[in-house]
Amino acid sequence: MNISTRGRYGLRALLEIALQPKGRPLTIRDISDKQQMSVTYLEQILHKLKKAGIVQSKRGAKGGYVLARDVNKITVSQIINALDGPISISYCDAPDLREKSCIGPEVCVSRILWKRLEDLIDKALSSVTLADLQKEALGLKTARRKFV
Repeated sequence: MNISTRGRYGLRALLEIALQPKGRPLTIRDISDKQQMSVTYLEQILHKLKKAGIVQSKRGAKGGYVLARDVNKITVSQIINALDGPISISYCDAPDLREKSCIGPEVCVSRILWKRLEDLIDKALSSVTLADLQKEALGLKTARRKFV
């Protein structure tokens, strides 16, 4: 299982926004330059994050993106879910995606294991906030910031 590029880029973009002085918008171009991401791809990511209520856009000459909520209230799990959907180890609980070799959820013990693992991963991602990552990023001693 991998977190998608969209999920990783979204986390990096949000952290870049979080590192701005409170309420100061950051343009897509600035995020793109600082994090070496495609502007077009970043627009798609920020659109999804806006729909999820994680960022807000500000219009005008000094516009850009700001966080819609406090950094302590945004978890990594919320970010990944907004961009990639819920963590999924297998397709056991998705009948339309279940492989033909599946014997069915009613009699499959491994399905229970995969569900437990998904829950543990989600619990771990839910325990980390953007504020936690912001604090770690500010503590980095490298000359050039690169996140996640």
